[in-house]
Amino acid sequence: MAIRSKRDIMYSCLKECIVKEKCCERIVPERLWTRIVGESKNICDLIRAKAKTRLKNKFARLVDQQRASDMQAVSNVHQNNEANLTSSTVEHLSNCRVTVLCNITLSKEALSLLELGPSFALAQSINPQVVCKVVGNLQILQDRLRCRANSIVREGGARDQADRVFPVLPFPCTFYRPQEPHAVVDTKFRLLAESVYGVVRQYVNKRTAFNLTPSQRHGFKDLRNRLEAGEIRLSVSDKGGEFLVIPQELDKAITQSHLQDKTLYCRSTEKEYTRQYRKLNKVWCCVAKVAGLASSTINRLKSDLPLCPVLYTRFKTHKITFADLSSNDPSVFKVRPIISNVGGPTDKISWFLNVILQQILQYVPAHLTNTNMLLEKLLNADLRGDVVVESFDVTSLYTNGSNEAALEATYELLNDHECTLRLYGFSVSQIMTVLKECLNCSFFRWSGVYYKQIRGLALGQRLAPVLAIAYMSKVEEPILDRRPVLYTRYIDDCLIICSTQEEMEICFDILNKQADQIKFTRERPRRNWLPFLNIQVQLSRGTVRTKWYRKPSCRNILIHCHSAHPIRTKQSVIRNMFRVASRVSSDTDLMTESLDLARKVARSNGYPGFHQDSQRGGISHIADFAHKHLSIRQSFVCHSSPKR
Repeated sequence: MAIRSKRDIMYSCLKECIVKEKCCERIVPERLWTRIVGESKNICDLIRAKAKTRLKNKFARLVDQQRASDMQAVSNVHQNNEANLTSSTVEHLSNCRVTVLCNITLSKEALSLLELGPSFALAQSINPQVVCKVVGNLQILQDRLRCRANSIVREGGARDQADRVFPVLPFPCTFYRPQEPHAVVDTKFRLLAESVYGVVRQYVNKRTAFNLTPSQRHGFKDLRNRLEAGEIRLSVSDKGGEFLVIPQELDKAITQSHLQDKTLYCRSTEKEYTRQYRKLNKVWCCVAKVAGLASSTINRLKSDLPLCPVLYTRFKTHKITFADLSSNDPSVFKVRPIISNVGGPTDKISWFLNVILQQILQYVPAHLTNTNMLLEKLLNADLRGDVVVESFDVTSLYTNGSNEAALEATYELLNDHECTLRLYGFSVSQIMTVLKECLNCSFFRWSGVYYKQIRGLALGQRLAPVLAIAYMSKVEEPILDRRPVLYTRYIDDCLIICSTQEEMEICFDILNKQADQIKFTRERPRRNWLPFLNIQVQLSRGTVRTKWYRKPSCRNILIHCHSAHPIRTKQSVIRNMFRVASRVSSDTDLMTESLDLARKVARSNGYPGFHQDSQRGGISHIADFAHKHLSIRQSFVCHSSPKR
């Protein structure tokens, strides 16, 4: 009866609407009435699409609920030590979220642990060591607050970041100097400290629940024993982000094989390394003193006893075939060399140079800083006619690039825009002098042996990305002179749109002839979609369509739902993923597809798709978040449609 009465009310409302519509049609001018009818149809279509999407999301939530209940059942089986993974399941896990090389046999418990990802944090109780760290960090915070407050008092007013003569140094002082007390700061800090101590006292005697199952804890012990015995090495893949398990002997052989490249590396000595970093410090002190920097700042940016940079490698698992997984040949595996320069001789000085050089990137016309800039350029491009789109990729830009050409391009950019840059008292020639010395100090150590990189830029050095971008601005100048429909680049990934295929071939040949060591590869659209960065682009009849994209090499590993990270951290990760998937999608259908992909990624990392307060810090109702952003996007389209 209730449904029948609602139906009768709806029919009566529809009849009234029809009568009013006919009256308006007689009174309103014909042209205006046609426009009103057209806009009404658009609004109705949007409402239908919104209802359709809501029903789809509801169905997806029901499916997620069923899957989550199945996952919970499997988890309970694990906790009771009754889990029995088949060999096919283990193979699937190793291929999806863990890469195992050279036929290493791992237990199902160890695989289950490694599946959680490199960012997984173990839950730990508050022990005396944690309390000591809390007290020490509170003391550091109090000193910093006092220092800032006292400096404001000395300068006679508030100090704004924009008016600061020199940027804040992120490096600690060489010597500790107690700060003078400040009444206001000390009062507020005392309240903060009491609150922190109250939380510590509340949880110090409580036993923290494990966020690992019993089988995973057993796998943790197994992995720890094998690592301590030197049997295996745990690493993280280059682009996939998953754990990689490799025999330690094979890992050493692969690194040694990589260091045999005489065009890239040469043997060195500790004496030569010491002489070079002392020369760098001497040049820095002389130049900075002439530029007028304070002696305290000069000393804080100088490293008297630096740590020698070390080499480590990331395996390019996306370039390994299935047959190569069991190979013992070091030449089969490709690696990305990274030189960790944390605490090294150029670490602090290169930070200061990077502050200056970052300003020149705004004058590189093809440079991209994020996906939003790419979408803006695509929308502003003139895509009339049958245009052609492709993406170009530079092969090993950092190691194959020329340092001399990079320095020359950097010098030209600094010289052309010197008046608009904040150089902190340095001249362009002084900056280039210090920059050359930093690049000359390209030493590192591996397995107790000193090496020097003699070609290209070292991954891991602060200056490498900026210099690579400046170098590429010189390489791509002939292409920009030809004025293609669109040419843009993110470091070594280029997106180019040309009016004809012939013009595209000419541009590709020109780029490959700019330098002997620099070579480009190309990728054409597949099924009319071209992947670039984290989106896919489709050009059709002068319109651009975009959607969110995940590379096949990416294993979609995020912070796991069961990780001991703060709940808000995990919420931010998931919300940001859905936000990006929503914003890069050009229409409702593509947005639905992108959000479905984001939902799958979230589920693969243990996040449920429905309301559930997880005992291990889960996130509630991912699907509602996606539906909320979908509704916002639809209302925006509805309001914007009359302007088109």
